[in-house]
Amino acid sequence: MTANLSSEEAELLDQAVAWLQSVLPPAWGVAVSNRTNVTPTGPVAIDAVMNLTTQQGVVQFLVEAKRNLMPKDAEQLFSGLARRYRQVNPFGTVTLVVAPWLSPRTREVLTAEGINYIDLTGNARIEVPSPALFLRFQGADRDPNPAPRGKARVRGPRAGRLIRFLVDVSPPYSVSEVASTTGLNPGYASRLLDSLDEDALIERGKRGVVTSTDISALLRRWTETYDVFKTNRSSTFVAPPGPAELLRRIANGPEAERVVVTGSFAAVRWAPVAAPALLVAYVQDLEAMSQNFALLPADRGANVALLRPFDDVVWSRRVREDGISYAAPSQVAADCLTGNGRMPAEGDALLTWMIANESVWRAPCLAAAEKDDAS
Repeated sequence: MTANLSSEEAELLDQAVAWLQSVLPPAWGVAVSNRTNVTPTGPVAIDAVMNLTTQQGVVQFLVEAKRNLMPKDAEQLFSGLARRYRQVNPFGTVTLVVAPWLSPRTREVLTAEGINYIDLTGNARIEVPSPALFLRFQGADRDPNPAPRGKARVRGPRAGRLIRFLVDVSPPYSVSEVASTTGLNPGYASRLLDSLDEDALIERGKRGVVTSTDISALLRRWTETYDVFKTNRSSTFVAPPGPAELLRRIANGPEAERVVVTGSFAAVRWAPVAAPALLVAYVQDLEAMSQNFALLPADRGANVALLRPFDDVVWSRRVREDGISYAAPSQVAADCLTGNGRMPAEGDALLTWMIANESVWRAPCLAAAEKDDAS
């Protein structure tokens, strides 16, 4: 049945078919066969062809079986795969990938490429326009059988500092430039860039030079392990006159240089969603700040949250306006995405604005970023 596959890939396909059959209605059928097509440019072998019979008709999938598929591999594979499959069927094809496990980022890449997928942990997405069919299942987000690897993870202050740099500064830049500018160990910076490249979050050229970055995906990857109220030391208060009045008092007082506003009051400047209610700010001296402005400690009903920064990067590329310093949009987006209430929606809106207005907030090159930080 699967002469085009190795024995391991054939077993993988059999398991995927068995899983699919188990979740489909009993009257639906799944059949798999080989296929080698002769085209004007020569024979094209397909791993397998799957025919899915529904009540509305038959859907034919051209199947690609992969024992391991990383996000970068998915991007590179399917540019060539699409061309190969167009040779087989120039009028359009429905492609299905089967694998033991697909990471969230790999699934994201496959979905963006319009590729259907099934993995053996139960992650599946099948979308076909005719006959109309949409199936989606959630399996494991973590690899149940991880291979031992030495790559760096996007976790901790150093990773946050590097993500901020990649988002805030337009490429190109080399590993040594990244390490020098961020103050990171070159070996660590190199390993983390390798990891981000493997996950298709950045693109690299000759000698590892970063040539492109995915702003939204990088920030979302960072927020998988970052939390504005947990990663930073946070304390919540009630400001009796209200957060807006507190902000005005900060602007007119000596503390203005030691406070950087983030969260809703910062996001609303670029991408307003609703009137902000919770003032979130990074401060150098949390206790002094709360005492100087007579803030009342509160676990419930708080309208102010003061943060002791996880890293000095929160002060980088801040924006000054009307006597108040606001955190860089990248930091504000990460903080909102991991906040509470309507903050995640504000983070989504800010990310959308950032993508549409990159020239407004992002340093066009490394030299410009260094000049901005020096000023």
